Amino acid sequence: MTVTGYKILDSVGMSMRDGTILRADIWLPGEGGQWPVLLQRTAYRKEDAFGTQYISALEFMAALRRGYAIVIQDTRGRYSSDGTFVPFVHEAEDGADTIAWLRDQPFCNGQVMMFGGSYVGATQVLAASAHPKGLTAISPHLTTGRHGDSWTYRGGAIELGFLLLWIIESLGAEDLRHRLDAMPPAEAEQVQRALAELQRDPHAAFARLPVLDDDLLALAPYAATWFDAERAAAAHSDREHLDALATSQVPFLVSAGWNDLFLEGALELFQTVRGRWNRPEDVPDRLILGPWSHGNPTDWQGDGWLGYAASTASLPNEQLAFFDAARAGRIPDTPMVRYFRSGSNTWHSAPDWPLPGTTRRELLLADDALAASLPTAWERSYISDSLNPVPTVGGANFVPGLLQGRNSGPKVQTAIESRADVLVFTSPPLESDMDVTGLVELVFWASSTAPTCDWTARLCEVDQRDISIGLVDGIVRQASCTVEPGEISLRLGHISHLFRRGNSIRLQLASSNFPRFDRNPQSRIPSTRATAQDFRPATQTVVGGGDRPSRLILPVP
Repeated sequence: MTVTGYKILDSVGMSMRDGTILRADIWLPGEGGQWPVLLQRTAYRKEDAFGTQYISALEFMAALRRGYAIVIQDTRGRYSSDGTFVPFVHEAEDGADTIAWLRDQPFCNGQVMMFGGSYVGATQVLAASAHPKGLTAISPHLTTGRHGDSWTYRGGAIELGFLLLWIIESLGAEDLRHRLDAMPPAEAEQVQRALAELQRDPHAAFARLPVLDDDLLALAPYAATWFDAERAAAAHSDREHLDALATSQVPFLVSAGWNDLFLEGALELFQTVRGRWNRPEDVPDRLILGPWSHGNPTDWQGDGWLGYAASTASLPNEQLAFFDAARAGRIPDTPMVRYFRSGSNTWHSAPDWPLPGTTRRELLLADDALAASLPTAWERSYISDSLNPVPTVGGANFVPGLLQGRNSGPKVQTAIESRADVLVFTSPPLESDMDVTGLVELVFWASSTAPTCDWTARLCEVDQRDISIGLVDGIVRQASCTVEPGEISLRLGHISHLFRRGNSIRLQLASSNFPRFDRNPQSRIPSTRATAQDFRPATQTVVGGGDRPSRLILPVP
C-alpha cells in the first residue's frame, strides 16, 4: 500500500490521568481513514527532526507512504507540555495514557507502535512495562532496560561524563526554563550563571569537586538520586522493570551500538524479552547490533572508517518492516540477530543471542604477557592517584565531541599505555584470525592499600606497526579492599571483532577512567561529596600464576 499526501495537526493536547496536558504533533497520511500509529515520546523537542528522525533512524515520509500515522509528543515538563519533568518517573503512566488517548481517536485503527533512541527508547520500555492495551510493538534504539545499573551506573561506579553532559547539553536549559518563574530572583540568577559556566567548559565541569554541590542540585534537583554512591553500589541487584517486561507480549526490535554506553543494558533488555519464548521460531523479537556510538550513527567510529555499510542507513527500512510484521501479527521474515563485526567490517546474522556454540577461551596473565598456559607466580604494582586519573580515550563513552564520535569508539592507546599507572599484557602475534563475539571478562587476583578502589580494564588489538587500538573497556568498584590478594571479576563488555593474523591481543589494567567514570577518592569518602583533600593515593598490586590464575576470558564462536 502506498499513500500519497499528508496533513499535520500541531500541538494537540492530551490529558493524562492526573489532568496534566501533554502536547503532540500528529502527522496523518492521505485524506482520511484509520491507521496504525507510530508514537514517539521525546524529552528533546517534538519539532527537532535531528532527534525525532535522524537519530531515531526513521524517515517520516516513508512511514506515511506506508500507511502509518505519526505522533511526536513532548514528555511531561518538556517544551510544549505541562507538568514537572523528573526523569523516568512518569513515563510508564504517561505512556499508557497517551496510547489510550490515541486509540480513542478516529484516525487510529487501535494499533500503536513506538520508536526512538536513548531517553526516547526509555519512554518506550517504561510504557511497555505498564502493559497498555493496543501497544503492538516497540523499537527501542541505543537504550537500556534499567535506568540505574547500565544507564546511571556501571560496575558500582557512576557514569560521570554522561550524566553531567546530559544535564549540560540536553536537560538543564529547558528544565530550568519551566522552573525559573517560581524561583527567587537571586537564586534564578545564580543557577543561570552556573549553567552558563558548565556549558562554557564541560571538561572543567567534570573535574570540579565536590561533584554534587548546591549549584548542580539547583539546576537539576534529580541529580541527587543519580550522584549517590550507595545507590551506585546497590544498583546491580535492582531489576527495576525487567520482570514486568518479561511478562509483556509486545514484540521488541532492540537496536544497539558496540560503541554505545548503553550497549550492556540493551543486550540485557533483548535477552529478557527473548526469554519469553521457548522455541526460536516463535520469537517475534529482533536484535540489531551495529558499530555505532551514542549520537554518532555514521560509518566513521573512533579513529577509523568502517566501510559504507556501517552506518544506520538501512535501519529505517528495517524498522518499518518490523512494524509491518507486528501490525499483521506475524513473525518477521528476518534473522533473529544481525550484527556488525569490526576487524572484517562485515555484517553477519545469527539464530539467537548469545551466539550458539560460543566457547570461552582463556588467556592467562603472565607478568607482561597473555599466555595460553599457566605461568609461574608473578607480581606487578603501581600507584593509583585519583587526582591524576587515567584519562578516557575512546570506548563507549558520552563526552564532548559526541555527534562526531571524536572521543568514542576504537582509539589509539599510545598515550594511555605509556603511563606508569597502567599495566599492559600482550599476547604473541596470532597465528590465524580470531573471531571474538560476545562478553569479554577478566578474572584476576589483586590487592590494594586503599580501603576501597576501582579497577578498570580495556581490551585492545595491536597491529604489526605496534599501534594499539582500544576495543572495549569496563570497571568494577571494589567496596572493601585487602592487603592480601583476592580474586576479582570485571566485565569489560560485549564486542564483535576479528583479530587479524599477525596482530596481538592486549589487555590494559588500571584504576581509573576519567571523566567517563567518577573518581574514587580511595578514602571511603563518597565520591560525589569528596573534596580534593579527601583523596588518597594507593598502591595497587596485581598477581598471577601458580594458585592465583589471573585470566582474560574471550568468547569465541
